[in-house]
Amino acid sequence: MAYEDTILQLCEVIKESENNAQDIFNNTEAIDNFLEELSLPLHQKNKLSNFISNIYGLLQNQDLHRQKIEKVVNFVCDNNGIDKTKYNLAPSAKNIDASEDTLSQEDLEALIKSM
Repeated sequence: MAYEDTILQLCEVIKESENNAQDIFNNTEAIDNFLEELSLPLHQKNKLSNFISNIYGLLQNQDLHRQKIEKVVNFVCDNNGIDKTKYNLAPSAKNIDASEDTLSQEDLEALIKSM
């Protein structure tokens, strides 16, 4: 499989991931708003709010994984002379070093070789 084909497939995964995350966020927000309207004891509302908070944490983790995929795509494009502008990649994907859960250069190259 050519790099371009792999990049196209990864970009589809990225876009689907973004769309799914947005849908999950919207539904979770609607549930949170509905929860505020219910007449439940405080301890039950707190328990449900904790579940919702966990969902937001998982969404944030999922977004970090999406950024890692974008970083791999950017790396492959940069190192193979591929014009990445046609893939509509987020420029922020080039650097996610603010996270403690980043890939080293060696890990990134190993991930690419495993594809």
